Amino acid sequence: MDLPQGFGPDSEIDVLAMPPVWLQLAAILVARIETGRYQVGRAIPSLTQLTQEFGVSRGTVAKATKYLTDNGRAQSVHGRGVFVLPYE
Repeated sequence: MDLPQGFGPDSEIDVLAMPPVWLQLAAILVARIETGRYQVGRAIPSLTQLTQEFGVSRGTVAKATKYLTDNGRAQSVHGRGVFVLPYE
């Protein structure tokens, strides 16, 4: 599934709009990676931190971060977090 267009690193999630919330969040996280807010080799904020920041469920955050790992943008390290990978 492709990321929706028009989401930047400071975008807000609209729970009443399409695309699904998890995909909106994934687009925001990718924008944060692309702008350098989340740096290569560093962990993105934890599930708990992202849940609090965006006011969404843990399942939503988990699905968004899974999108990042499935698409080569990040790697999940059990017990440590989700780390940004180099991307071309």
